[in-house]
Amino acid sequence: MSEKVKKPAVKKVKESADKEPAAAVVVKKTSVSKAADIYHKGVQYGAYGKRKNATARVVLRPGSGKLLINDAHDLPAYFGNRPTVLTQIVKPFKVAELENQYDVLANLHGGGKFGQAGALAHAIAKAIVVINPALKKRLKNENLITRDSRVKETKKYGRKRARKGYTYRKR
Repeated sequence: MSEKVKKPAVKKVKESADKEPAAAVVVKKTSVSKAADIYHKGVQYGAYGKRKNATARVVLRPGSGKLLINDAHDLPAYFGNRPTVLTQIVKPFKVAELENQYDVLANLHGGGKFGQAGALAHAIAKAIVVINPALKKRLKNENLITRDSRVKETKKYGRKRARKGYTYRKR
């Protein structure tokens, strides 16, 4: 993944009436994402995870345990201070005993925050299996590999919701 170095843009300022050359102003364009800051040369492991309507695409790279979501947010900034969500996301690393050994770059899409947290944990667990297939049984025993297929049931016509009907009145 080679980064393209952008040349600084030079902005020309209008010359004054007495024809003295004006100084050129150099404007720096920095469009390097935080993901590029975390990047370490070497191997990386990717996986997809799903939960409800949320999907997560994860890349694990050897590092110090940083977690970056959607190229901009760290874990507490994105999910807030919800301890259940934070422990659910870190659980695959704890089960595999790989805490603070891999940096996580995640793209989350769809669903709500709790569904996204479940999708992120699922993707991290699948990426850990790519790293070390011997850990699959341990992760499967903790239900981290299996995709949770429970999804909201769709609304049916003639009903208020999926199964709730209208109240019957005889008279």
